[in-house]
Amino acid sequence: MNSDILIIGAGLVGAAQAVALAQAGLRVALVEAAPRSERLKDSYDGRTSAIAFASQKILESIGVWQRLDDTCAITDIRVCEDGGTCFVHYDSTQVEGGEPFGHIVENRLLRHALSDAVDECEGITQYEGVTLEHLAQDAAQATATLSDSTILCAPLLFACDGKYSATRERLHIGIDEYRYNQTAMVMTIEHDAPHHGLAVEAFFAPGPFALLPMTKNRTNIVWTEKDDMARYLMGCDDAIILEELHKRVGTHLGDFRLTGPRHAYPLRLIKAQRLFKGRCALVGDAGHGIHPIAGQGVNLGYRDVAVLTEEVLKQARLGLDIGASQVLEAYQKRRHSDIESMCAATDALNRLFSNSNPLLKFARDRGLGIVERIAPAKQFFMLQAMGLGGSDVPTMMRGDAA
Repeated sequence: MNSDILIIGAGLVGAAQAVALAQAGLRVALVEAAPRSERLKDSYDGRTSAIAFASQKILESIGVWQRLDDTCAITDIRVCEDGGTCFVHYDSTQVEGGEPFGHIVENRLLRHALSDAVDECEGITQYEGVTLEHLAQDAAQATATLSDSTILCAPLLFACDGKYSATRERLHIGIDEYRYNQTAMVMTIEHDAPHHGLAVEAFFAPGPFALLPMTKNRTNIVWTEKDDMARYLMGCDDAIILEELHKRVGTHLGDFRLTGPRHAYPLRLIKAQRLFKGRCALVGDAGHGIHPIAGQGVNLGYRDVAVLTEEVLKQARLGLDIGASQVLEAYQKRRHSDIESMCAATDALNRLFSNSNPLLKFARDRGLGIVERIAPAKQFFMLQAMGLGGSDVPTMMRGDAA
C-alpha cells in the first residue's frame, strides 16, 4: 500500500507527528508494535511528562491539548541541593505574559488523547501489533515489510520508535551513548497540604530528586539512585520507601502516602550521529534520548515534530518531492543546535550535581545563589524551561497549524 508518509512508532511523539501531517492533508501509514489494548493500559507507562509551554502550543495546534482536562500547571520551580544553603526560585509571574512554565500530564492520559486524535484522522491508516521486518530505499521511496508480510511504500519514512529504535539500527545510523549507572524510580504520593503548582528539583549525590505537581493534591516523584540501590529499593515494601521519602520531601506537603504502583527506568544518554539517511528521518527519542534531570525529553521530541512538519508541508505545498534530501537536510540543520545543547546541558548538570565532592558542592551552592540574585540569568533559565529559548520558532510553537 502506498502513502505519503510512513511512521514507525505511535508513542507520544510518533502519534503527534502522524496527526500533524494528516490534518494537513497527507496520507499517513502509522505502524506500532504494541497493540492498543496494551499501550493504553494504566500500567503501560507510569510516568508523567512536564509539557513545556511551547510544547503545549504544539499540541494545541493539532487539537490534542484541548482533549486533556486533568493537567496541573507549573507556576513555580525551586532548584536546590541537599544540605545546601542556597536555592533558585523561578516564578512564572516574572515572565512576560505570566503563563505557567508548563503543565504536568500523566503519560497514560496523553496517550489516550493522542490515540483518539489519530482515530479521528481519516488520512491515517493504522497497523497495530506488527513490527518492521525489512526496510529498503531507492531513488523514489522507502519500502517497509512488516511482520505480517504487509508491504508499505512512501516517499518519506519517520522512525519514532524510541531510544532503542530498531529502525535506526536497520538504517545503520550510529549513536553516541553513555550509561549513567542510574535508575529513575517513578511513583506518586497523595498529600494533605496543597502544592500550589510548585515543582522541586533537589540534587542528591546519587542523582536528582524531582517533585512534580499533579491534580487532586498529588505529586509525582522522579527519584534517581545508582542502579544497585534502585534495585534494592524497588524490592522494598511501602513502609521503607515512605521512610526514605520523608527524608527527602520535607514538610511542605504535610502528611503523605503512596498511591499506585512504582516504576523503574534505567537512564542513559543516546544521541544519533545524524538525523536522517536517504528518505528516512529520526524523530524524538530515536534521535536523542536525554537524562530526565530537566524534564525536557518529550519537549525536545515535540520540537522535532514542529520543525519536520513545517519543512515537509513547505515542500508539499509547492508540489515537490517531500522526501527530497533538502527537506531532511533542513530538518537536521534546524534541530542540530537545540539537540546538541540540550544533550550537553543535561549531561553536564547530572555529572556536576550527582557527586559528593566537597569543592564541587561548595561551588554548586554558590552558583545557585548567584543565579537567584541575577535577574537576567533567571529570565534566561525560565524561558528555557518554557521551551522558548532560541530564535527558531516554528509555526506550531505559536499555536497555529503548520
